[in-house]
Amino acid sequence: MPNFLALIPGSNWKHPNPRLQTAWKFARIGSIIFPLIPSLGVLPILFAIVKTWQHCGREIIQHRLNWGFALLAPWLIVMSLFGIAPGDAALGLVNFLPFFAFFAAYSTLIQSPEQLRQLAWILIIPALPIMLLGLVQLCGYGVTIPILGTPGYILQIYPSGNPLGRMSAVFGHANHLAAYLQMVFIFTIGLFADTYEQTAAIGGVGNGRYWKSPTLWWLGSMLIICVASLILTSSRGAWAGAVLSSLIFTIYQGWYWILGIVTAIGTVILSAAYAPSPLKAQLRSIVPRYFWARITDEMYPDRPEALTRLSQWKFAWNLTQARPITGWGLQSFGPLYQESTQIWLGYPHNLLLMLSSNVGIPATIALSSLVGWVLAQSTLLFLNFPLQWRSERTIFFTYLLAFGGFIIFNITDVTALELRLNTHAWLILASMCGIVYRARSSG
Repeated sequence: MPNFLALIPGSNWKHPNPRLQTAWKFARIGSIIFPLIPSLGVLPILFAIVKTWQHCGREIIQHRLNWGFALLAPWLIVMSLFGIAPGDAALGLVNFLPFFAFFAAYSTLIQSPEQLRQLAWILIIPALPIMLLGLVQLCGYGVTIPILGTPGYILQIYPSGNPLGRMSAVFGHANHLAAYLQMVFIFTIGLFADTYEQTAAIGGVGNGRYWKSPTLWWLGSMLIICVASLILTSSRGAWAGAVLSSLIFTIYQGWYWILGIVTAIGTVILSAAYAPSPLKAQLRSIVPRYFWARITDEMYPDRPEALTRLSQWKFAWNLTQARPITGWGLQSFGPLYQESTQIWLGYPHNLLLMLSSNVGIPATIALSSLVGWVLAQSTLLFLNFPLQWRSERTIFFTYLLAFGGFIIFNITDVTALELRLNTHAWLILASMCGIVYRARSSG
């Protein structure tokens, strides 16, 4: 078996708890394989969870945040019984309950900011073959490798993308790939900034050493490929997320010349979409139609009203108002929306509205509060980052930005139910929580 861990800078780092070294090794191996081939990558990830619970079960139980998830779990189970289709709702619990256990284990497994740097590399390394497969896909090639005897598959790539003409690579839909690439984009920027800072710390900026850094060149190339792939997904949410995260990061780093370039490009494209007629016409002769027509939705002028986000959001809110406490059950939006509009949509393109209509307002508030506590504590830690971890402050900021970008993306879409994206989101959240735990115990 190839040594995938050798690809990761700092792969020889030893876990502070020797009993967790094996779990950490399998967690990294699984996370490298998982985005490309989930059916294989999930096995070492599960092994890491079991080993962490085996060695640190008492510590996991002591964290009160995990009590919150433990109390929320039976509530979600009970709410599934009130759904219009309890069987489908029970299947929908798979998107939540296992990840509570995943979060509890990984927030204990992650105990050092150095692990954050390693995981950041792990998140972007598989993206390169995924993006290359996506480029091949747009040339009209596709493949499906089924898991023998089951309806599942090891690998599936739709010819020319899904929807047609939009890069989706190994993901089932272009929006899922876009959400993944948005994470990859943010982590690549973070690692680029982190590597630049490390080079500067040893005096490499003044003498031009950073121009000779293979790592910076590799990360720069990854950024270019990632931007091209994000464009080819034709996801407006991912475009906006990438631009916004770029602006935030350049302000954080003080790279104001990049800030100016990104702002100028964004202003020109938005003006081509929405500026008054004389200026708009001139800019549209310069800006490719691919951008401004997608932003204004003129690329799909005959879209039925039922496919618009506003229509979906209104319907989901009406469902929430009808059953504010129990909701209609997990995975209920699709059948109800189809019954009303004769159009199938699995979710209402808004995570909070999906949750409130599915499991009710109390459960939505509870889950949001638990996640919000981690984000609030992580933000406070970032603002008062321990001096001994100062060199990892930029990496920690990258995790905050990546998770924030994922949440914002899911305000206009729902990609959180895709297995890989769901896992990555909980991994990022657990990683930040683990560092918060460690800072509190050592402070």
